[in-house]
Amino acid sequence: GASSPFYSGGPGSAAARLFGLSTAVGASSPSSSSGTSSLRTCRDIRYPINLQNERRAMEILLEIASRGLSKYPTSLARDRADLRDEVAYPKYSNVRNAKLQVRGEKEVLHHFALWARTAVHVIDVLLHELESERKLRKMAGGVGGIVAGEGHSSSLNQGGANVQGANQNEQLGYDYVIQAMEDDDDCHSTILRYCSDVLGAVRRDELNRIASSAMGSSA
Repeated sequence: GASSPFYSGGPGSAAARLFGLSTAVGASSPSSSSGTSSLRTCRDIRYPINLQNERRAMEILLEIASRGLSKYPTSLARDRADLRDEVAYPKYSNVRNAKLQVRGEKEVLHHFALWARTAVHVIDVLLHELESERKLRKMAGGVGGIVAGEGHSSSLNQGGANVQGANQNEQLGYDYVIQAMEDDDDCHSTILRYCSDVLGAVRRDELNRIASSAMGSSA
């Protein structure tokens, strides 16, 4: 039958799913721990529900990071400038250590804000690309196939419709954006891997779904 939601079974079950805790903790019988060795948790989630939901989640992440940064009386740039002044902020002093702590907090928030902004941009590129693919499929009558991992522009070469002009802006597509991120030495690896691996997997699945739907409707 259908699997139960992770929160079924009460708060204890939800905690186990969220934090990877054994459901046998606090149980009165050792037998209650059977079957928990393969328990999957929310830490195993690696695939977005859909692009629209993922975009909204990233917008919320950006809002949280921005709100956190707004509560500090000084900016990250100001903290970095202050730390260069070893007279006002002597090494190993409490005032310097406090400034280092706050600087680190801001760096984390800035990282996640950049991650969220980058993700929203890449998702917008993907949504535009997928919509263009649907239109091109409709024009081409669903002829041609998509190979997972390949660019969408190659899927319509046999479509019979004149779609070459639609590819003149291919440099604005997902592949171009990911390549630019890979070439950027300042792009953090976690942001690149998320956009390349996680969003890339969604892209492949969506392109294959569009191709299957188009071929099914033309049959």
